Amino acid sequence: MSMIFRGITATSDWTFGRGRSSYFTREQAIAANIRTRLLFFLNDCFFAMNFGVDWWNLLGAKNPTAEANILLQTRAMLAKCEGVVRINSVSTQMQAIPRRLTLSYNVDTTFSRNVTGAVQIS
Repeated sequence: MSMIFRGITATSDWTFGRGRSSYFTREQAIAANIRTRLLFFLNDCFFAMNFGVDWWNLLGAKNPTAEANILLQTRAMLAKCEGVVRINSVSTQMQAIPRRLTLSYNVDTTFSRNVTGAVQIS
């Protein structure tokens, strides 16, 4: 399997102008794909309106099932990522001020085991 993914910067912008250096492969490509998918807001991308996580409603919910729904949608998005073969764990940490959600995950991929990462949604 040969996965190629457009490189992304620390601020989640795509990289351009460096030829093949602007692309990620293997484990780095899977990590970039996961990060990009988790940061997608539903109905917020003109070329993929039905894609993403419904962060607007999930983060605004104050009921006790909000965290369970966040975990459920996060696991569903991770399961759709190319190269992810198993989801070992997903956890959340909510911060009220400033309003921020940190998602931490551990997955097995086609290239290695116990790949960890975290994404912050503000």
